Amino acid sequence: MQRYSYFILLVVLSFMAIQETKADVVELKFEDLPKLLQERNQAVQGVQLSVQASQKRTGHLVRSYLPTLSLEAGGEHFQTGSYSAETAPYAFLETRLNLFRGGKDALEENIRQSQVGLTQAQAQRALTEELTDARKTYWTLIFQRELVQILKEALQENEKNLASAKKRIQRGLATDTDQVDFEINRDVLQEEISSLEHENELTQIKLRSFFSWADEKLIWTPSLIPHDHDEALLHMQIPQDSHPEVAQFKANSEISLNQGDQAHRWWLPSVDVYAGYYLYTLRDRDYVDMSRRDDLVAGIRFSLSLFDGFQSKTLASSLSLQAEGLDSQARQKEKVIQAKLKIAKEEIKHHHELTHIAEDRIQKGGKYLSQTLSEYGRGVKNSPDVLGALQRQISFKRRYAEIKRDYQLFKTDLLGLLNR
Repeated sequence: MQRYSYFILLVVLSFMAIQETKADVVELKFEDLPKLLQERNQAVQGVQLSVQASQKRTGHLVRSYLPTLSLEAGGEHFQTGSYSAETAPYAFLETRLNLFRGGKDALEENIRQSQVGLTQAQAQRALTEELTDARKTYWTLIFQRELVQILKEALQENEKNLASAKKRIQRGLATDTDQVDFEINRDVLQEEISSLEHENELTQIKLRSFFSWADEKLIWTPSLIPHDHDEALLHMQIPQDSHPEVAQFKANSEISLNQGDQAHRWWLPSVDVYAGYYLYTLRDRDYVDMSRRDDLVAGIRFSLSLFDGFQSKTLASSLSLQAEGLDSQARQKEKVIQAKLKIAKEEIKHHHELTHIAEDRIQKGGKYLSQTLSEYGRGVKNSPDVLGALQRQISFKRRYAEIKRDYQLFKTDLLGLLNR
């Protein structure tokens, strides 16, 4: 019975250990990155809040025609002239209603709508930049792991060659330098593997920071960079003015234009109606009876600026030029982005071709290595020949991994330009 209880306890503890291990490992897929960033990246969440904040300020035109209501009440202790000191209450209740402000309220609403567009462009740009950086870090992580796998396979091959060299030395077919050659190569490979695993850990630290994951979280990814070719992606274009960098210039230009129009309308009148109740103290109205110190008022107010020293005219001219300058920058930025788009597509096409060349080269390198090992076994080749063939095959595989990585990095740039 005691043994049975001990066995059950062991099973439970093992299950808990497995569950804890699973909790510390997260599977990360390339297609999950956008959703994870929006859910866990605080920079992305921060700019989304800025969008919501700017949206709250819209609706100004409707609110400008709603009445305002003000109340003020209090009491004061005073002495006026020969009257004795007195304490009296005072109050006023007033409502105002805007009838006309020269179209400035409509322009203000346009400005606030443009500010929403500006913050949306800023939010999209922040998301794109964070996503592009996260995607590139993701591919760097897989690239490092693929290199480690290549080097570990080469290390296994080197160990086989070392064992073969020892046998040849025992048979008198080789000298001790063959063994030393393979031992030195083993040390070099182990050092490279150790360095890459260290770099891999640093890359994981960076990747975890995008999603606010704990340092103990281990990131599981595919061990090899895939080679895919999305022909449809190469035919996509950026709709005019839709790129966040262009949209930011456009939104700022629209804001300046509307602010300039507001300044141009400095001479238009404002018309308001108002009504109120006012209670004055004896200090303001010379009546002892408080009932004679209150007023009921209703009226209409017409106000007009006759001359402001050319301040508004100067501001309007300045804002007009600023809007023109921002629009010019937007047009130039659009050309730059279109050029980047074309470059990214050409790089993707080029690296797609390089991938197939590299695949063919690895196949030929593998055949050459096999033939060299066979000839080494027959005594035709020596250890430098084997090491040369092995190192060349490692370089072929490394180059293949680099080409696949660069392909994915250029694809990431393209996705960023397309806001995908």
